[in-house]
Amino acid sequence: MRHGLVKAAIVALAAMGLFITAWVLWPKPAPAAAPQARQYLNASACLLTGSGGVAPGTPGARAWRAMQSASLASHVMISYLPGTGPADAPALLNTLVERQCGVIVVTGASQVQVADAAKANPGRRFVLVATAIAAGPAAVPPNAVVVPAADASGRIDQEVSALAGTA
Repeated sequence: MRHGLVKAAIVALAAMGLFITAWVLWPKPAPAAAPQARQYLNASACLLTGSGGVAPGTPGARAWRAMQSASLASHVMISYLPGTGPADAPALLNTLVERQCGVIVVTGASQVQVADAAKANPGRRFVLVATAIAAGPAAVPPNAVVVPAADASGRIDQEVSALAGTA
């Protein structure tokens, strides 16, 4: 019986030794990288949408995707403000001016409303994304541009990148 107890003790010690060795040698998970806040420039671009906001399928959604892409590349901070109706567009454009938006992209206002805001705020750039462009020369000041929706992504990228160069 004594011989059996010795064998059992040796087997138990060997098993415990294997367990401890395996535990010590087991690969440790890599430490998770601490999340870092995105560093933005001291510049912002803003979007004024129609009442549909940036919901899929709206003009605001395409403009917002273009602004997100431009922000990733340029580190310009972006935000959007959903419009509530055409009558509120002038007040909402003024809100974006007060927010110090260097570039204001608009999908939810008329050309006249954008032109008026641009004339009153020559230090800001305005991009009106139009679903239909009126025939004839566009009556907008030099700090505003009217682009068809099909060309908006490239123009938004250009304007946001230019804003990053001034920050």
